[in-house]
Amino acid sequence: MARGRTAASANLNAARRVAKERFGIPKLHPEQARAIEALLSGRDTLVVMPTGYGKSLIYQATALLFDRPTIVVSPLISLMRDQERKLRERGAPVVRIDSTLRATTRRQVLARLGKGGSLIVLTTPETLESLAGSTLAEVKPAMLCVDEAHCISEWGHDFRPSYLRLGALRTPLGRPVVLALTATATPRVRKDITDRLKMKKPVEVVAPPHRKNLRLSANVVWGDDKITSAARLIRRLQRPGIVYCATTKAVDQVASALARAQIPSARYHGKMKAAERASTQRKFMKPTRRLVMVATSAFGMGIDKPNIRYIVHYQVPGSLEQYVQEAGRAGRDGKRSDCVLLFDPNDLRIQEHLQEKGRSNPAQARRIVDALVAWVDEGKPVKPKELALPARVPVTAARAVCAQLEELGLIHMVKRGEYTGRATTRRIRAGATDLAARLETRRIQDARHLQTIAAYAETEDCRSAFIRHYFGETRPPKCGICDSCRR
Repeated sequence: MARGRTAASANLNAARRVAKERFGIPKLHPEQARAIEALLSGRDTLVVMPTGYGKSLIYQATALLFDRPTIVVSPLISLMRDQERKLRERGAPVVRIDSTLRATTRRQVLARLGKGGSLIVLTTPETLESLAGSTLAEVKPAMLCVDEAHCISEWGHDFRPSYLRLGALRTPLGRPVVLALTATATPRVRKDITDRLKMKKPVEVVAPPHRKNLRLSANVVWGDDKITSAARLIRRLQRPGIVYCATTKAVDQVASALARAQIPSARYHGKMKAAERASTQRKFMKPTRRLVMVATSAFGMGIDKPNIRYIVHYQVPGSLEQYVQEAGRAGRDGKRSDCVLLFDPNDLRIQEHLQEKGRSNPAQARRIVDALVAWVDEGKPVKPKELALPARVPVTAARAVCAQLEELGLIHMVKRGEYTGRATTRRIRAGATDLAARLETRRIQDARHLQTIAAYAETEDCRSAFIRHYFGETRPPKCGICDSCRR
C-alpha cells in the first residue's frame, strides 16, 4: 500500500513539473491534482470545474507522461484548431485529424499516429468513430479524453449521434482510461455522461460552479424597454464584453443599436459567412481590442480571452447550465467581472420555439420508424437521409432517431451511415413507443429548464447559492457580491 502511495506521489510530482516547465502553471488546483493522480493510477475520471479553471491542463499534463497517444474529442473544429496552435507554441507533441484536412496532410497525420509514443491527438467524435477500428486501434491509446462532455447528454440525442457511440469505441481502442471534462453538470447529467462513456467506478472531481470574482445580477425588463436598458447598461460597463442573444434577428438589432450609439461592437451568428465570422472573432480576440461582441450561443466555446469584463444575456438561454457556461467566459484573469441577465418573461417563448425546432418529437419518431420498417422488411440497409423524405422530417432528426434505436439494440450500423434491422419489425415498432416516451420526457425536462432560468431571474436570494444548489450542493454559502446580496 505504501509503495502504491509513493508511486502515485511520484507521478503527481512529475505532472507538476510538466505543468510548470511546459505550460507555465506554477501550482495545480487541488481538483486538478486529484484528477491527474486518478488518471495516472488508471482510474476513469469525471471532472466538473468552472470555465477558466484549467480543465485542459488535466489532459495536457497527463498526456505528456504517457508513452502512448492520448485522444482528445472536441465538439468544434475551430476549438481544436485553437488548442492545436497553443499546444504547438508550448512545444507539446500534437496532431489534429478531422474532416477538413487535405489528403496529403491526413496521410502525414496518420503516419505520425502510427509511430505511437507520447502524442496528443485532437479529433471530433465523428472522425474518431471512422478511425477507431483501424489506425487508432493499432496504436492502443493510453487515454480517451472527452472535452465539453456535457455535449454527450445535450447534443447526442439531437444532432450529434456519434456522441452516443463514444462509450462503445473504448473496446476497439483497447480500453484506454477515460477522462470526461465539463464546466457544468447536474448529478443527473453526470450520471448520463459516466453511463454513456461506460466509465468503471469513476473518480468524480466536482468544483463549485461559480467563481468568486463574478458578480451576478438580473434585471426584469419588458418588451420595448429592453433595448434601451441594454444600451444604457452596456455604455456603463467596462469593455470588452459579450452580449448573448437567442436569435440572429436579435443579434442584428442589438448590434445596429450599439453602432448607432457609437459603441465599438461586432456581431457573430450562424447566418453570417464563415470568413466574416472568422474575421470578427480575430478582431475580438486581439488583446488590445475593447469590443462588444453581440452573438448567439454559436460564439464562445473555447474562447480564451482573459480580460472579458462582462457577459450580458439580452435574452434568456435555454437552461441554467447554458447560462453558467456562457457567463463563465467573463473574468478569466481573476478580476471582478459582471454577469447580467436581462429577463423578459416573453423571451421564454423564443426558447420554447427553438427547442421544438431543434429536437425530434414523438410524432416524427413514429414516422421515421414507419419508413425504416419498410426498408427492414426488404432486407436492405438504409441511410437516415433516405428516411427523412418519406417521414417528412429533417435529416438531423432521422440521424438522431436511428442513433437512439441503435442504442436500444433494435438496429445496427452495417457501415458508416447505413443501418439495418437487428430485431423483428414488431420489436422495432415497440421500440418506437419507448423512444416516443423518451422524447416526451426530454420535452418535459426542457420545460423545467426554462422554469429554472425564470426562477433564477426572479429570485431574491443569493444568485450564486441558487446556482450551486441547482448543481447539487446542499448548503451553499452566500457570495456577498451579487445584486441580491448587495440589496
